[in-house]
Amino acid sequence: MLKSLHLHLFTHFGLPRKMTSADMPDPMVPIRHADVHYYREGSDYAIAQEFDAKDGYLYSYDIVLREKLRIPVHATMADLHACYLLRAHQAVTLCADTGEPLATLSGQRARFVYLPNGQYQLHLAPGSYCLFGFYFDGGLFRDGNERPFAFLQDVIEAYRANLPEPVVSIDFPAGEHTLGQIRRFCRCIKKGDIENEKFVVQELIGLLKLAKEKVYDTYERTTDPELLIQRCRDLLAHRIALFGNTVRIRDAAGQLHVRHEYLSRLHQRYHQQKLNDYRDGLVTEKIRRLLEEPYTLLEISLLCGFPGIRELNRFFKRKTGMTPGQYRRR
Repeated sequence: MLKSLHLHLFTHFGLPRKMTSADMPDPMVPIRHADVHYYREGSDYAIAQEFDAKDGYLYSYDIVLREKLRIPVHATMADLHACYLLRAHQAVTLCADTGEPLATLSGQRARFVYLPNGQYQLHLAPGSYCLFGFYFDGGLFRDGNERPFAFLQDVIEAYRANLPEPVVSIDFPAGEHTLGQIRRFCRCIKKGDIENEKFVVQELIGLLKLAKEKVYDTYERTTDPELLIQRCRDLLAHRIALFGNTVRIRDAAGQLHVRHEYLSRLHQRYHQQKLNDYRDGLVTEKIRRLLEEPYTLLEISLLCGFPGIRELNRFFKRKTGMTPGQYRRR
């Protein structure tokens, strides 16, 4: 995969140096067969590791600073990034080239970022840091297989639309379990082995799945049935606002790690309404809002997740007793 992220460490440390293991401490996460560069300026130092695979580009930066530092960053093409701040004295901030903050990451936390082509800055306070990450082929998400990763939806959609501004996901824990999985991954990489490409993809998918578990544990897990069904309703409302009729109750149930039949029973108990009727009501309301705007029926069909006008008409008439055209004329 082409290298597209450039941290200009030389602006502070000068050109990389030839050093032995005795001259520098070991990196927190050694990447087997990585290209390694060592930097030193007084007692400040940095170790940069990079590994190029077909469907992903791995990097790890160990940095120790006495004073705060702004590192220029250049993204030469738009990519999806996973960023893990495995060690940090203080949070680090990604900023626009103007210095405007775009995303902050605290120690032992991670988040995903869509980063378009452009100039950025990485702001670090004095202290010791280990930033591990990778960027990967966004084609990994296709044919609806991104649905279980709802927390990545905005990032994925920004990548697909090639938006000019960065988009970041919610952050999630990256503690000992995550560190152990990353270390095992980096330790088992093989260079010059055709099987390594499949191994890298499998490990990247494993880290995506682990991130989903961490997001669920942090933001979604609950044993309170009333809270669970409210989260289901919120999730459906958010997803239908984006994707309309393509959203399924099974998708929400999968993200909440419960059976969709259980959610249906809870919804009937707490809201005296079938969950599928609530879901269809959200789609209907989205259609109504768009009918009040100067969109064509074909445009509304596509915006609401229908394959065409006929399917839109059939759904809307079943729910309201009139066609979209009749509603608009009224």
